[in-house]
Amino acid sequence: MSTFNWKPIRTIAWLTAWACLATPAAGLAQTQEENPLLQRWVGTHKNQPLFLDFYSDTMLVVNDRLVTSFYTTRDSVVVLGDTSFAVHYRFALDRLLLRTEEGNVITMARQGPLARPLWGRWLGEPSRMPGQQIELRLFGNGTAWWRQIPGGEVTHGEWDRFSRIITFTWLSDSIVPDSTIWTGLYDPMANQLVFEQTVEESGVTVLHRFYRRPSY
Repeated sequence: MSTFNWKPIRTIAWLTAWACLATPAAGLAQTQEENPLLQRWVGTHKNQPLFLDFYSDTMLVVNDRLVTSFYTTRDSVVVLGDTSFAVHYRFALDRLLLRTEEGNVITMARQGPLARPLWGRWLGEPSRMPGQQIELRLFGNGTAWWRQIPGGEVTHGEWDRFSRIITFTWLSDSIVPDSTIWTGLYDPMANQLVFEQTVEESGVTVLHRFYRRPSY
């Protein structure tokens, strides 16, 4: 569990209403140039590592496990979702400074896009298989599974990473008698995995990461 000192929910409610008036749809269509918060930050709080990962309209908190939405004002971040909190922020000497309700200041530094974890759910359509999609799930322990949707069976395997090159080894089963290997290229800025081929005759397959489960 996070040990961060979140503001009371009444403060969050007030800040959320103010944020909606001040910056409607904040984060929904912003770029990193428009909002310098939109990147990955790392710091220490109460002798524990603290990661905050801002995307266009989504934020990962608590060791990249919880998914939230967020709003920003000129000096506040309001986070709502699996956990909720509000903090004041400012930038100084290329650092992000967060001030908690108790007045404590947390200093956070930028991390490069390649530091973002890959585990989670990825989804995309093979270029030569219209109407079919590949769902890929990566776990932090190095295991993975994939399936075709709709109606495909799950195939389990393992994954490994060397910088931007991601290698998947799929274990043999009754459907696929021999193990198979996929090699993908991770594009951290677009947040996608690109494969020359996944299943037979799939063509180029581009998978995008989904933080909330898509409906299909």
